[in-house]
Amino acid sequence: MSWFKIFSAVVVANIVSWIIITIIGWFIFFVVFDSFNDALIERLSTRGDVEFPTISAPSYSPPALTAEEIEAKQQRAKRLAAERRRVEREAEQRRSAIAGSKKMCDFWTSEYRKDGSPKSQAYKEMACSRYRNLLN
Repeated sequence: MSWFKIFSAVVVANIVSWIIITIIGWFIFFVVFDSFNDALIERLSTRGDVEFPTISAPSYSPPALTAEEIEAKQQRAKRLAAERRRVEREAEQRRSAIAGSKKMCDFWTSEYRKDGSPKSQAYKEMACSRYRNLLN
């Protein structure tokens, strides 16, 4: 066989194989994908009554508390109340101390104005510095 005959045989074999592969490809495309398309059209065309679930507002009930949890809540409430009373008591004491310091500063200021003695001046300076420190 000559070179040209071998070349021609290979070309013809390639063309025939491409034709066979094309036919098989078209068959797969039209048969398989067409059946998928038919199934999809059938599924979309059927008027299935879809029933959506109704969501009602949940009736929330807190979980039942155990005796330990109830007692812990009561203890916490007592601690918070005691802390609140302590803070209020401290605030009242501070207000009282400020008011007392102001009275002392005013008293010694008026005494120093009256007599002008160094003793009154020293008491005035101490009382007024205490008052200023409490304000800061």
